[in-house]
Amino acid sequence: MTTSTRHAAKRPLAPRSTPITLAVGLLALATAAQAQTTAQSPQQLDAVVVSGIRRSLETAVTFKRNAEGVVEAIAAEDLGKLPDASIAEALARLPGLTGQRGADGRVDKVSIRGLSPEFSGVLLNGREMVSSNDSRAVEFDQFPSELISTVVVYKTPDGALIGQGLSGTADIRTVRPLSVNGRQAALNVRGERNSNRTMVPGVTSATGMRASASYVDQFAGKTLGVAVGFARLDSPTQTRKTELVQFGDYAPYGLPLSGNAPSQVGTGQAMLPMFWTATGTTKKNTRDGLMAVVEYQPNDQLHTQVDLYYSQFKTHEVGGKFAQSLFGNWSAGISTALSNVSTVQRGDDTYATAATASAMVANVGNFDTRRKDDISAVGWNTELKLADKWKLVSDIAFSRDKRAERYAEGYAGPYNNATKNWQYGGYRWNVPIGGNGVQTFTPLDTQLLADPSRMAFGDVQGMDWVPNEAWIGAIRHPDVTDEVKSARLSLHRELDGFWSHLQFGLNHTQRDKDVAKNEDRILMKRDSAGNYIRSIPTSSVRTPFDMSWAGIPALLRVDVPDLVASGQYQLEEGQFSKWVANNSSVGEKVTTAFFKADFDHDIQGINLRGNAGLQAVHASQHSEGWEYRGDDEIPDKSLLVRRTGGASYTHTLPSLNLTADFRNNVLVRLGWAKTMVRPNFVDMRAGTSTPRVLADLPGTPHAGEWTTAYGGNPALKPWLATGWDVSLEKYFGKRSYIALAQFHKNLNSYVYNQLTAISSAGFPTTSAPAGVVPKAIAPFIQPLNGTGGKVDGTELAFALEADLLHDALKGFGIVASASKLRSNIKDQNPDPTVSTSRDVPLNGLSGRSNSFTVYYEDHGFSLRFSQRYRSPFTATTRDIFLNNTTQQQGADKVQDLQLGYGWESGDLKGLSILLQVGNLQDRPTVNYVSVQGEAPDKSQLTPNFITRFGRTTLVGLNYRF
Repeated sequence: MTTSTRHAAKRPLAPRSTPITLAVGLLALATAAQAQTTAQSPQQLDAVVVSGIRRSLETAVTFKRNAEGVVEAIAAEDLGKLPDASIAEALARLPGLTGQRGADGRVDKVSIRGLSPEFSGVLLNGREMVSSNDSRAVEFDQFPSELISTVVVYKTPDGALIGQGLSGTADIRTVRPLSVNGRQAALNVRGERNSNRTMVPGVTSATGMRASASYVDQFAGKTLGVAVGFARLDSPTQTRKTELVQFGDYAPYGLPLSGNAPSQVGTGQAMLPMFWTATGTTKKNTRDGLMAVVEYQPNDQLHTQVDLYYSQFKTHEVGGKFAQSLFGNWSAGISTALSNVSTVQRGDDTYATAATASAMVANVGNFDTRRKDDISAVGWNTELKLADKWKLVSDIAFSRDKRAERYAEGYAGPYNNATKNWQYGGYRWNVPIGGNGVQTFTPLDTQLLADPSRMAFGDVQGMDWVPNEAWIGAIRHPDVTDEVKSARLSLHRELDGFWSHLQFGLNHTQRDKDVAKNEDRILMKRDSAGNYIRSIPTSSVRTPFDMSWAGIPALLRVDVPDLVASGQYQLEEGQFSKWVANNSSVGEKVTTAFFKADFDHDIQGINLRGNAGLQAVHASQHSEGWEYRGDDEIPDKSLLVRRTGGASYTHTLPSLNLTADFRNNVLVRLGWAKTMVRPNFVDMRAGTSTPRVLADLPGTPHAGEWTTAYGGNPALKPWLATGWDVSLEKYFGKRSYIALAQFHKNLNSYVYNQLTAISSAGFPTTSAPAGVVPKAIAPFIQPLNGTGGKVDGTELAFALEADLLHDALKGFGIVASASKLRSNIKDQNPDPTVSTSRDVPLNGLSGRSNSFTVYYEDHGFSLRFSQRYRSPFTATTRDIFLNNTTQQQGADKVQDLQLGYGWESGDLKGLSILLQVGNLQDRPTVNYVSVQGEAPDKSQLTPNFITRFGRTTLVGLNYRF
């Protein structure tokens, strides 16, 4: 559990709100407690030397209190002792910040103030960082917590903050060795185990480990400082995922009637799921992180520092997937009878949640994914005093991220070798629509899905429709390269009077990002009689997947990479027109002239400090991509059309931060700024996909219409917002405070997807059915700039050492925060049948979020319990194709526990032991989809993906000397 400072928000007209009422009450309570404690023992607090969570809290609170703007901070408890696997979990507990759990259950992306992670600026030691996907969102799990000293989150920017985000900026900082008192070294080792048993044997050990070593020292009379750290993560993840796809009133099965007016919708019967899946995976995660800093300050005139960061993150995931469809007539015209049906009524809708099916379409998927990320960053910063009160600062930096991924998948299904036909079995299915319900799919023939002699390659639902060939799977291998080069030069001048410090300078950043989304299909060969060779070679068969957790005793397991390496199958470029359109090469050059003036002045006993700043940002962007005008099934690269484009623009970004310190530990902060974030790289791509003519026959309503084409926009302009902040803060001693804040942002410009029409001239018409004349226009979706909208919120945070209330509570404390956010963005694609435009929810925004940590730390013992919560939100993730997928995520609540003991004296001084339990209640992540087809109430949401990650237990040792 990471200790972090908290800060909260207040809006001028908000006294009627619950958070502010609570804040006033807590402020009064804590003030009274402090007054009583101070009266009893006025000089006892400052003499205590602390470590661990209280030291971390003290460092972060000090940073927050002394900041010129509205900030949050987290600090390592001791050298190499930030307890989370990455800094993402720690950031997710800060007020106004929320974390998003990724595919393996760990937080990898963080949102600031309800805006999507793409809108946050992320810096490493003050420099813009690369990202390992096709967006700007940095994956925080790339940064081992053991190598990080401090993370500062700027909620209000200033004129000297380069690379700032629209919603806020997180600056990840490594240790500065000359700021450390003497030599320090630390060793950490932890073993971990997941409560989900090993889902797929042979991929990785059931037990994981974390180990790190850190060393800081000073030489040459403390003019030369060196810091080095290494962190190793070898962690298995075990996931169980079920997918329930789109309940609807699809087909008559003689089910109970649905709703209050069944004669008015569809068949009027209980709704059924279209299909469902169950997936079990084991993933090996290894991450090696290295940090090195050399700092040199021989005198007061010169200070220089070189810092290096390197991280290599490798994953290997193997899994099996069972997919089942209730509608056999889609593929083979089979007849399915349902018996023992159970239904649930929710409002006007009735859902069939369990039944025995006489025959159902089913297939088995096998996949094997390997990914490697290499991140390297180096920076050199030098400060030189030129003359009295003048200083020159230079900074040059380079960072690069190279990501390579290979995803191999294959499909098979039950097959009758004698008749050369697919066969269908009976199943008992149970799919409760509660978000935490356990879904099971039990075959009546328990060995059918695991017997390779009764299975064959191909997809029961018709993957082999392509003339003269059939594909049984695919290998996708996207590659991403991201490079950032920057140079900065600034002059500083110390002043006397109201203005205390002045700096101005120039920063130039060049960023180039290349994304290649490649795919090859795995094709079956034919025998001498012209039949597809569907048989599964025994050499590629492995021990079946045990998916009894989903009601499936055994599931066929095939080693897909081994299958491809055997040479029995051939590879061919697949989905060519789609992935080549999503390839992109985007370059941007950004030059920023900046100015910042600090002030620090006393007026009638009130200290006023802060800064005023201005940035002039000139950006030039260029993109290259492709459009394919040929037949997708027979790729012809001569039909590739190269697309290019770009834009340039200049924006001025003023900012103001004002802090009024009333000398009684009460601070009021005001912030105002115009902020900007450049568009996502995927939105700036120049490529465009190629539409196809729909398969509707002559005379049908949609005959001659085209599928939708998708493209990027190289001329896309940035997101812009103007916002203000108000913060009221009261501090008690060194580690206790309460803060209430309010913020508001007007979105002057944002990016949305616009549906338009383009000419279909030149598009291939080979997919058009005979007798169908393709229409002259095709639908086209492209990102454009929109205007209007806002986001605002209230934030409350406090930290309280309980001995301020009573001496008997010494060692106990609590750190907590809560946020309430709102957004309002008008739909840029309004429904013409509706008179008023609707509001669109802001992607990534949870209306409510909160977190708290209760801790005890004294006499060597430590205990902490933490919980973080966020209400439902929409989240955009990227699938294996690196395509956007936006889903309605359910509320997420995660709890963690840590127990520890450290020896403070004797031969074991410096040694500590700990027990950590992550995801204490094994909470799954759940997203939802709306009811499809005919239904009395289409507004209802039903679970889509339910993913269970298990509970993680760690036992570890830390030795500091």
